Amino acid sequence: MYALNTLPALAGATARAMLNAIGQYPGASIELLRESVALSHPAAVRAVAGLVEAGLVEKLAGADKRSVSIALSAAGRREVKRLQRAREAMLARIVGHLEPKDRAALEGMLIKMLWHETRDPSHAMQLCRFCDEGPCLKAGCPIECRGEGLPMPSRGEP
Repeated sequence: MYALNTLPALAGATARAMLNAIGQYPGASIELLRESVALSHPAAVRAVAGLVEAGLVEKLAGADKRSVSIALSAAGRREVKRLQRAREAMLARIVGHLEPKDRAALEGMLIKMLWHETRDPSHAMQLCRFCDEGPCLKAGCPIECRGEGLPMPSRGEP
């Protein structure tokens, strides 16, 4: 139910982070993806090659002949959604034992910790490498706010 690595190509956290980053930044270059998951260029190339071989991502023509852009395949989009559902189920189970006021207090503390931890936009991408950006950005992501020089969001306070 909470399996995060049912495919051999996703056996490590790095591959799952890379797949999620490709979902967040469709058409991104290897360099942007490398930066978002804190990998060396050769390690990022190997990670992408494994995902291409597994049929989860596709290499497309880049801005010039020397570059490529990376995008999720249909199977990759399904896998990203499956990983997000597994992560949501795991988090719901973990915080499900808390009373609503305790969940709100935890959320407030996490917002403060994440906002203060974020150093710059590049670091923000690394912190968010497993996030489901849609709902997070809609709610006012503390990492995104800090990375963009915006004030700390204030939701979740008791």
